[in-house]
Amino acid sequence: MTASPVDYWEPLWASGRRYRQITDTETRLLAGHLGPGHGRPALDVGCGDGALARHLHHQLGYRTTGIDCAPSAVTVATDAGPNSSRQPRFQVMDFAADDLSELPDPAYAVITCRLVFRFITDKAVFLEKVRQLLVPGGTFWMVTELADRRADDDPLKSLGITTPDVELLTARWSTVTAVDLDRLACFALRP
Repeated sequence: MTASPVDYWEPLWASGRRYRQITDTETRLLAGHLGPGHGRPALDVGCGDGALARHLHHQLGYRTTGIDCAPSAVTVATDAGPNSSRQPRFQVMDFAADDLSELPDPAYAVITCRLVFRFITDKAVFLEKVRQLLVPGGTFWMVTELADRRADDDPLKSLGITTPDVELLTARWSTVTAVDLDRLACFALRP
C-alpha cells in the first residue's frame, strides 16, 4: 500500500527538510509568461515553504493562495512572512483528494505547480482539475524536473517526469510554451 501524500510529506517538512529554491532565472521567466497580476487570483499547488506564492503575491501582484497537503509545510510558509493581511493566504489541502470548493476563489487567473507533478498519482485527473479551475485565458505554470536529463544510473532520476508524462501534461492545451532550465523545464499552458 502506498502512503498518502500527507503521510509522505508531513514527516519530511516537520523534520526541517527544505527543497530547491526558486532562482532569479525562474522568476524572470515567470514574470515574462504571466505578467502583472493586478489583484487577480492565483493558486500555488504544493506551495511548500511558500516562496513561489509570496513571489506571485508581492512581486507580480496576484492575490495568491498557497496550498499544501503537509500541515508542517503550511506552517513554514505562514511563518516565513510578516504577519499582516497583505500576505498570501496559506491553507492545508490535498489538491488531488480534497473538496476544491474549500478554496477561497471559484476560479484562478494563474495556477502554479513547482516540483510536484512527479508525485501526483493520477496525473490526468489532476490536470482536469487544473483546467476546471482556470479562468478563460488563464495560465497553468508548471516547473518540473525531466527524467531524461539525468543518467540512467543516477539515483535522482526518479525525481523527473518521463516523456509520456510530458506528453500527458502538454496535451489538450491551446498554447504550450516550454523553456529549458538545466534539469528543469518550465511550461506555460493555456486552455
